[in-house]
Amino acid sequence: MESNERIMALERLLRKCPDMLTPLSVAKWLHTSKNTIYQLIKEEKLIAYKYRGGYLISKADLIEYLADTTDDAPKWSRKFGRNGNE
Repeated sequence: MESNERIMALERLLRKCPDMLTPLSVAKWLHTSKNTIYQLIKEEKLIAYKYRGGYLISKADLIEYLADTTDDAPKWSRKFGRNGNE
């Protein structure tokens, strides 16, 4: 999958996501911990803006981060069917 296709797919997945998110809401959308999101911000892998003592992350920056760091498809989806059989 090319970069543009990946970005369009991520935009479709996150279409109901607000334009600006807190680290906690990003963690909920990505099914990870807020500490993981804070670590990504600290390592400058995920762009965040300081606002009133906290951080805000734009949906566009989140999509860019995900497009740069994700694979095309999960490996299990190519190998196994719905019930776990090949």
